[in-house]
Amino acid sequence: MRLLLCCLLILSTAFATAFPVPETPQQSLNQYVAFLNQSVDVAIDRFKMLQTYQADVKRYQEKSDFGLRLPSSGPLEEYHYQKALSGTGLTEAEKKQLTVSGKALWQLLTKLDQTGKSLETYVRLNDYQRDNMRQSDALISEMQVLFSQFSRDKEAFFNQIQQVYTRYQPYSPTDPYLFTGKEMEQILLSQRQLLDSLTYYLNEDSRANWPVSLVQRSMLADEKRLADFGKFRSKIVYPASDMVNRFRASLQSIQAVKSRAIDNNTFAARQSVRHGNDVYWSLITYYNQDLLASHQDFVKYSQSARRLLDQPKFSPVFVLGPTASFAQKTNQTAPFQDLMPIAFATKTAASPAGNATFLALNAYVEFVNESLRQMHQLQLLLRNYQASADSYRDPSRNGQRANLTYSHEDYKVPVSTYQLLLSTSQHIPAPYRASVNSQATVLLNMLREMDGLSIELIAYTTEKQYVQDQLQRSDAILDRYAYLFDAFDRKKEQLYLDVRRIHESYPAASPTGSWHIAGRALLKTLDNNKDVLFGVKAYLQGESAQIPVTAKLEADARTLIADEYQNLKGLQRFGRSNGLCPYSPYEDLATNSLRFAEMAQKVKPAFLTSTARSYETFYYGYNQLVYEYNKFSELAKGGILKAVNQPDVLVFRRALPLPSALPVSPPEKPEPPVNELAVSPKPVEVSSGDSNPITQVNKPTADVAERTTLQRDTVYVERTKVDTVYVDRGNQRDVSPTLNGFAANNMVLLLDVSASMDSPVKMPLLKKSIKSLLTLLRPEDQISIVVYSGKARVVLKPTSGEKAGEIARVIDALESAGDTDGNGGIRLAYKVANKQYIRAGNNRIILATDGEFPVSDEVLQLIDESARQDVHLTVFTFGRNPLTGQNLKKLSQLGKGTFTHITPENANRQLVLEAQSKQMP
Repeated sequence: MRLLLCCLLILSTAFATAFPVPETPQQSLNQYVAFLNQSVDVAIDRFKMLQTYQADVKRYQEKSDFGLRLPSSGPLEEYHYQKALSGTGLTEAEKKQLTVSGKALWQLLTKLDQTGKSLETYVRLNDYQRDNMRQSDALISEMQVLFSQFSRDKEAFFNQIQQVYTRYQPYSPTDPYLFTGKEMEQILLSQRQLLDSLTYYLNEDSRANWPVSLVQRSMLADEKRLADFGKFRSKIVYPASDMVNRFRASLQSIQAVKSRAIDNNTFAARQSVRHGNDVYWSLITYYNQDLLASHQDFVKYSQSARRLLDQPKFSPVFVLGPTASFAQKTNQTAPFQDLMPIAFATKTAASPAGNATFLALNAYVEFVNESLRQMHQLQLLLRNYQASADSYRDPSRNGQRANLTYSHEDYKVPVSTYQLLLSTSQHIPAPYRASVNSQATVLLNMLREMDGLSIELIAYTTEKQYVQDQLQRSDAILDRYAYLFDAFDRKKEQLYLDVRRIHESYPAASPTGSWHIAGRALLKTLDNNKDVLFGVKAYLQGESAQIPVTAKLEADARTLIADEYQNLKGLQRFGRSNGLCPYSPYEDLATNSLRFAEMAQKVKPAFLTSTARSYETFYYGYNQLVYEYNKFSELAKGGILKAVNQPDVLVFRRALPLPSALPVSPPEKPEPPVNELAVSPKPVEVSSGDSNPITQVNKPTADVAERTTLQRDTVYVERTKVDTVYVDRGNQRDVSPTLNGFAANNMVLLLDVSASMDSPVKMPLLKKSIKSLLTLLRPEDQISIVVYSGKARVVLKPTSGEKAGEIARVIDALESAGDTDGNGGIRLAYKVANKQYIRAGNNRIILATDGEFPVSDEVLQLIDESARQDVHLTVFTFGRNPLTGQNLKKLSQLGKGTFTHITPENANRQLVLEAQSKQMP
């Protein structure tokens, strides 16, 4: 029997050799595309070489003893080129046409590669020390031309391939594979067109106008494509159908890149071309490695049904620098244009709101919350600036002081959130949409004015204008800020109430369901908490003589606890460590509401304590309740509108009354309501007869002594947007060797490198644990390293996961020496984590140490407050035996992280688990 099987195998092999399976035209064409993609990989390697080389050249020019180096690139790989030429599935005429173009492209690629090798040789011979970089400049200019020509010729070659393909595979809109493939191709084409319109500048110290409007239009167009994409997915066989979902997720990742790019186009970012370069490179990386890879897998898994054509990678190009000088003028900031809210009345809808309408309404809440987070950062900066500026009022002493400075690098106007909001608002009925959109526009314009005023302050302090005018313009700007913060608070509340009225006009999809019943009970208690918060604020500001009554809040909170199992009946309980458990936010909101009421009963009059500091406690406490409610809303998967946070209105204060000191345009006459029968609730009044600075212009107060003196309390940035899913790791044994599907990481490694870590079971194990993660990192992951032997310091600034080699070099260089400064290290780590905070990301500090250390009350409070704002702390311990002390466990519990002793058995997986702590929403 065995002999017979062997004979059959030999015969079948011989038959296959003698009569090979004929190659289809699509297979031959895809071999040409594979050659294109291999060629692009070579071009990208050369591009990366130039990026690194240019940075080294800059260091050499600044410090002549710094040596340049370029590693040898090796021979050019011909496999895909030869395979494409040897294809047998095309006619002789077709093959001849494509072969001519293929050979021309190969010659161009060879020339590009050889020019790069010439630069390598030039550097290795140290000729740059002899000719003052002249040949280097000439070679780079030549490569610039070759990159551009390669990109054009590659695109022209692919167009020839497409023309041949369409003759063999005519398009049919009723075929699910062809239709979906066409959808993907159009999306890929739109991304390439955007990249073609962007520019990469090799000289990053120059300045140029970055085309933010092009990225905005692309983001909005892709949002519409996402809404319609994949309608034939159900008719496609697995696993090709799964690639449709993966392609969608890849496009959503690119959308996130565009959104960040728009918002991060700040004043500080516009001072160089680095921001535009980073966006260009990020988009190429996501396109080639994620979006295009999804399409290639779709083509591969669709072969049994349809033979589709692969698409080419994008090949980067560059210019040396802007051709024209770019100067930014700092003009006096124009005040925002205020509009009265358009009146509307709601009508009870006949059916529940669709998912698109619900998401559109929630978008307003998320816009407000992100705006408040940005505004809070600005308030902290201005509070510190005001305290510094007051010490410069005596001009005779200014010569003895350092220059007054101001910067607002981290403040970002949430333009992309606003634009997406307007795009999705089409799902809201027109009578409502006009009003809420106009209110959102006013809020955005207020944020833009805040940005403009800060840009003014930068120029004002840089040019030392405060010496000439004795801080008059500074006072006018600060007075204007005080008004803007207060007005924004009032206007955002009006917008939220209107959005809430619209939401409540729709009947619940499941009025007797547990999600709806529990959500209404939670919202009722949250409203009572807000009433108490406003009462505390009025009491601390002297507007009320009585502390707020908390009896109603306490009764509702107690009812929440008593009715928990009835309200949540039928909902699964996963456990507190699982982020998908609805019981946790429900219970936390109920319990923390009782604590909030208890805090309100103990509030002290303003003259006995710091008003700002007292209110800060309530501000954080209330927003923690909002966080729990919004988390419950996310778990409910629709139907429960999120709530807005409240700002810390006392973190930045000015002397009353608050003059505007800036001219403001009068409010436009509001448009008439769309619904003629609408009766509006009382709008926010804009009157010229009171002290509202929107219509009254006053001069700044001259008496400095009357100004409020502010304490420089430490306040941490509030995180108002948390839309991630926590991963339950309680029973997890195996670690998935990928970060696909998990949220982007902002991971700060806080490492104890004191002398006690110098042990074979400590420092080597620490390095091994960190390196286990490096191969999995994605471009969107950010790694920072803070060490704390002696004085805490940053040894690795936030670095993208695509630079794993750079991260590894820093890890290898770590050495054990000095004493432990744990408190300083923790403070510095949180500063780094907050600065790089990723919305919806895994923001996490990993404290790695071999021993306990005393922790101050200030640091404990920092850890607790940061955990509430979605920045978590995990503790890794090292040594032969697990630590038995309680300090470190307390830190991990406060930081809502894990506490793990690292051993040789778990070193390779523990940090990976921390990087997988949150899934993508």
